[in-house]
Amino acid sequence: MLLIFSASCKNSNDSAAFQAPYNALHALKSPVEFANGRITTTNGISFSKYGDVLYISNSIDKTFENGRRYAGIFKYTYKNNKWNGPELVQFGRIIDAYHPVLSIDNETLFFNSRSSLDSLNKSIPHNIWFAKKTASGWSAPKMLEGINSAHYDSYPSIAKNNNMYFNSDREGGKGGMDIYVSNYVNGEYQEPINLKTLNSDQTENDLVVDPEEKFIIFNRYIDSIKALDLYISYREGEDWGKPRALDKINSPKKWELTPSLSPEGKYFFYELDGKIMQIDLAELVHIEK
Repeated sequence: MLLIFSASCKNSNDSAAFQAPYNALHALKSPVEFANGRITTTNGISFSKYGDVLYISNSIDKTFENGRRYAGIFKYTYKNNKWNGPELVQFGRIIDAYHPVLSIDNETLFFNSRSSLDSLNKSIPHNIWFAKKTASGWSAPKMLEGINSAHYDSYPSIAKNNNMYFNSDREGGKGGMDIYVSNYVNGEYQEPINLKTLNSDQTENDLVVDPEEKFIIFNRYIDSIKALDLYISYREGEDWGKPRALDKINSPKKWELTPSLSPEGKYFFYELDGKIMQIDLAELVHIEK
């Protein structure tokens, strides 16, 4: 069955004028290196709503008390026809922080952290944290309430209605890590729901959901063959369809990580060997013009 969806974009009054600095001069039918490969990331790709600010994450020269290196969130800003950075965000040396994800309105920056709430220099299983936009940058980060557990909780992706999709290895799952959703109701996140159709007895990791929740793209790690590939699933009523592999971009010997959508819904980004790759979303998802 052919599924046709509309690309997510800014409001109809200014979508036609939207010209982000990553816009290509021609159709990207196959993946290309974003910024000619000059910007690298080890976990995270998140563009601002106008496409002129990019958040990524890489390790920094600070360690936990157990010797494990911190990760930090870095910002690139497009000015004078080039990407300028990286600039470590304000809280970058206070807390371990990676996999940055901006809310749709860009007022909140969500991220993963291995820092303990009681002692930030103590490494624990991943939790989801956030910081709020301020006049000077970002607020002091806080752990997100209503979602985190005593297990791994990570890789958030935010829909337009603020529903949060993430993965976790909490009890009751099907595999190593499963995908969950926490619906946002009356200003609070609700009890997470296991999206069983998307999950397997393997490990579902990095993910991104369409802002309208019409499709979700995630990667799945199969331990027996040490393989990791990207998959897509379409919304089917109140449930999700059977995931299928994105064979157009999957490689049998490499790992496709950190899936991300451009804010206007034109491009799909992902990480490959540290480089940010870019392809037209229409090559992977059928989009109504």
